[in-house]
Amino acid sequence: MRIPNILMMMAASLCLFTGGVASEEVKIDENLTIHYEQAGSGDTTIIFIPGWMMSTEVFEHQLAHFKGSTKYRALAYDPRGQGKSSKSVEGHTYQHHARDLAQLIDKLDLKNVILAGWSYGVTEQLAYLNQFGADKLKAMIMIDTGPDIAGATRDEWVWYLNDDSDGYSRWFTEGIIEDRDNVIAEFSKWMLEKPTPEKIAWITKIANCTSSSVASITNATGFYLDYSEDLSALEGKLPLLYVIRDEMKEAAGKWITANTPSATVVYMGKHMMFWERPKEFNRVLDEFLASIDSK
Repeated sequence: MRIPNILMMMAASLCLFTGGVASEEVKIDENLTIHYEQAGSGDTTIIFIPGWMMSTEVFEHQLAHFKGSTKYRALAYDPRGQGKSSKSVEGHTYQHHARDLAQLIDKLDLKNVILAGWSYGVTEQLAYLNQFGADKLKAMIMIDTGPDIAGATRDEWVWYLNDDSDGYSRWFTEGIIEDRDNVIAEFSKWMLEKPTPEKIAWITKIANCTSSSVASITNATGFYLDYSEDLSALEGKLPLLYVIRDEMKEAAGKWITANTPSATVVYMGKHMMFWERPKEFNRVLDEFLASIDSK
């Protein structure tokens, strides 16, 4: 009995998760191997990008939804430093993460790509757009984050205030190092409509595969990013879908109406609505995909 128990402990420490879809990895360079999971086998690939400290696991319901599909390939990956991807020392900015994404797309020879980022994953996909353009993109899906991370007031669609007068940015940047357990627990509660102890423990397990220093760097460098011009430039050129938490309807709606008025916009739940409301979210996703195919 001792050997299995030891193996189980080793697996937990190495963040070896299990799932119901194909688990793969691709070597980007000598310092980076990216872990990804995929389902389906269509010509169009939907790439789900997790947020801060998160992994492919959060998209389990979306991957399951496309299991067996011959029209769409659903793929979720762990950015460097997160989940089961390499824990590299350098490269922890969203511009660099976007270059990793570009290499992942090239390594897998993907052509018709729909990027679907969540939270800071949106920042990652917009950093890709900023550096590599939309030539390989078929559509973009933004899940609960806008193109600008910091703004002058809370009336804007942003995460942080420019002067950090509410201490929110500092809490995530310094707090994740000084008070890690509390930051993860409180952030987990905030993301969920029904934050049960089991759900918080599950999110914590995922977050614990990212070091505090990497989490601090990615949050701190994200503070300065604004891809509003890049996203606005897609208006009328690429199908766009926003899925936004209910409480941000006014702020997000104002920006979207002014900058990408032809986009599809849906409001539901809280920050992890795609995980807590998978049927509702996946129905919205299917309807968006159908609208693209009908054009």
